[in-house]
Amino acid sequence: MLTYFLSNIEELRTLFSIELPNVVPPRDFARFPRYGLARYAPGLRRIRTTGGAGFVGSSLALAFKFNRSTAKVIVLDKLKRRGSELDLEQLRRSGVEFARGDVRVSDDVAAIGPVDLLIEASAEPSVHAGYDENPSYLIHSNLVGALNCLEQARRHGWTFVFLSSSRVYPIALLRALPLERTATRFVLRSESDLPGVTPPGISEQFPLSGNRSLYGATKLAAELLIEEYKTIYGVRELINRCGVISGPWQMGKVDQGFIVLWMARHLLDGPLAYTGFGGEGSQVRDILHVDLYDLLAG
Repeated sequence: MLTYFLSNIEELRTLFSIELPNVVPPRDFARFPRYGLARYAPGLRRIRTTGGAGFVGSSLALAFKFNRSTAKVIVLDKLKRRGSELDLEQLRRSGVEFARGDVRVSDDVAAIGPVDLLIEASAEPSVHAGYDENPSYLIHSNLVGALNCLEQARRHGWTFVFLSSSRVYPIALLRALPLERTATRFVLRSESDLPGVTPPGISEQFPLSGNRSLYGATKLAAELLIEEYKTIYGVRELINRCGVISGPWQMGKVDQGFIVLWMARHLLDGPLAYTGFGGEGSQVRDILHVDLYDLLAG
């Protein structure tokens, strides 16, 4: 985990003017094996990633370019999030093209086509978004943006990959899961009447009825639209419900990217706090490395 944080040092130094070690390793995809992309979608020549200057989008763009060096990889991003512009130089050096645009604007999405594969990685990623403000931006970014991308995939026959979220599962049902407290952590017991509940965690068979946050609702609504487009129009699609993701160059905050945030707090002698379940930090979550290429290509 320490190497994840070290890749963020230059960003932290730039954004917060703090003294940190002069170590900034790049994202090194040479340490990952080359996977057979033909198993997923053969003949890819043009790949586009929305949210491509963000943490996940830029990581995927770099991985696809590394594994498919002859492919034309293009990223679309409006650079709204602070720090996203720091990814542009690394993308350029790796041969990834950048186009500034907004997924909420259908013309911006259409402007880069044609492509063979469209990866929808743009989003307002905070689960707290919309609670203390007008949720319009959240809904238009996550749902309307996904719809604009999906519609382009329908019109032109592109393969469509959508990065969803584990936040689609209802909050009340998650809180009601049978947990057993041990000395260091909670353990999920298997004696539950709900489908999709096992000691290692929950699966896609877990019920979806109930509220899940505005963020989770936009992701689930987009999933439902994708399913309709697949059935009605034959759109080739893949949905991945990503959980907690961490890795190099992540700009962690309290509401997302907490592993990197904890690394920064630890190295800079900052305080740590845990929320929920008594604030003792006994919750258990899987942490998914941002190298998602194998999940998509496999």
